[in-house]
Order: sequence, then C-alpha cells, then structure tokens
Amino acid sequence: MRNPSRSFHSKLLLFGEYGLMFGAQALSVPFPRFSGKLEVGKQNEGQGSHRELLKFYTYLRKNDLNSQLHFPIDLAHFVSDLNDGLFFRSDIPLQYGVGSSGALVAALVDEYAQTDNQQKSPEFLQADFALLESYFHGKSSGLDPLIAYLNQPVLLDSHRQIHLPETNPLEAGWYMALLDTQTTGATGPLVQHFRQMYETPEFRAAFGQEFLPANDGCIDAMLANQPGLFFSHLEKLVHFQLRYMQRMIPGPLRELIRDALKKQIYIKLLGSGGGGFLLVFSRQKSILEDWGKSQNYPLICL
Repeated sequence: MRNPSRSFHSKLLLFGEYGLMFGAQALSVPFPRFSGKLEVGKQNEGQGSHRELLKFYTYLRKNDLNSQLHFPIDLAHFVSDLNDGLFFRSDIPLQYGVGSSGALVAALVDEYAQTDNQQKSPEFLQADFALLESYFHGKSSGLDPLIAYLNQPVLLDSHRQIHLPETNPLEAGWYMALLDTQTTGATGPLVQHFRQMYETPEFRAAFGQEFLPANDGCIDAMLANQPGLFFSHLEKLVHFQLRYMQRMIPGPLRELIRDALKKQIYIKLLGSGGGGFLLVFSRQKSILEDWGKSQNYPLICL
C-alpha cells in the first residue's frame, strides 16, 4: 500500500436520520475530532481490525461485488496487504453514530478502487459506498463514506441528488455540542424497527405531515443561516422524536430531553441513535455551557 495512507474523518449526520430512506433531505458534515487510516501492522497490532478486513475481503469475493461496482476493488492488491497485516487504525467510537464504518469504507475505496480519481463523480461514489457499507449495516445510503471521502459537507435533497454546500453549517447562528450517552447503539436493528413503523398508516401519516416539514425546514434554515426559523423547526423535530422514536432514545435520556426543552436546549438524535452521541443545540453559548455543567453526561462543544 502507499505510504503514508490518507486519514479519513468521522462525520455528523445533522439531519435526515432514518427519513432519508423515505424522501427526506439529509445534511452531513465531516467531524475531524475522530479519524482513521489504513496501516500495515506489526506483529499482534490491530488484530481485531485485521480479522474484520479479512472477513470483508471474503465477502467481496464470495458475492462478486466487483461486478456491481462502478470502481472495482483491486482484490489482488487488497489481499497482498492483508497478508502483510493490513488493519484500520482508528479512534472513531464504534456504534456511536459518527461513521466508523463509513470512514473505513472510504479508506478502502481510496486505496484499492481501480480508477483515476478524476472519474469518481459523487453519484457513482455514493452508489458504490452504499453497496460496500451494506456489509456492516444490512442496508446503507452510502452517505457516511461519501462524507469521509470528500471531507466536506454534503446535502442529499428529496430527489436523492447530491449537493456540496459552500458554507459550513457548524459556523452559523447557533451553538452545538455532542452529549455522550455512554452507551452504544446498533444501527441495523433500529433501521429495521423504523421500517416496520413506517408500514403503519398512523406513523406514515405523521412522518409526512410532521417529520418531513420539520427535518427539511431545519436543513433549509440552517443553510440559509436563519436562526429563528431554524429553532422553530427544530423544536417540532425534537417533539416528533420524543413521541414516535422513543426506542432510538436511551430510556434515561427521554426525560432529560423534555426538561432541556424548557431551558431552550434542543436535543435530537445523531444518526441512528440507540446510544452513542446525541446532538445538542442552543441559541446562546453560555446557556449551553451552563446546562452542560449540570448534567451527568459528558458534553463535547463543537
């Protein structure tokens, strides 16, 4: 493999969790606090990661995924590096909603995809990433690896079209933090649960009438830097998640989210939920910091 290999950051899916499967917009940004890179290991180094990469290589060969990819993986190069002890050195928390598998898939495509970088359009990349990352989650939109690969904000509109916003959504008229639930959450079972909920008429109607306007409104207002409109939509989105998506919110956090709303602290899912990080918004930095000091959960201000 080339030396040194490129590092790939974690990501924050600000809006669009679950809804992007059913026509919602999604907005995601790179999160440089955590990252990972491919390395050829020394003896006994990265053994767990190495074993997972061996399984992934077997999965690629067994299912002949190269025949379905726009940018086939150089399997000979891949297995040669595996024989030399290839592993993924990463500090990205696993099952925390910040894209650990996305960074890994992006690194593999960057290292082993057989094509010139100039040919890699975002649309074709996303399609390949979705296919590859499905190994980890059962089904993937491909958005997480795309964020890691491009290392810039990505907007997926309601027509599944990819846009690359010129402004950084993290640098606008609000303050944000990550709340560490101190537990992990598995994406696959929660995605299946959401799909089952969507099959019920009541939830499907609420999704269309409440979730979509709130989710898409948050994104539009965020990109337009309209704080007043943003927080109006955000409050509705938080209420929707409290009412319909309780399984995705760890039990002890539900009352905390309700109480935080009274202090104009808005807490929503980050990615699939079930654990990991929750995303916290406030109009004022001092309010966010003071509230964080009173909590039993670690807070990472962005």
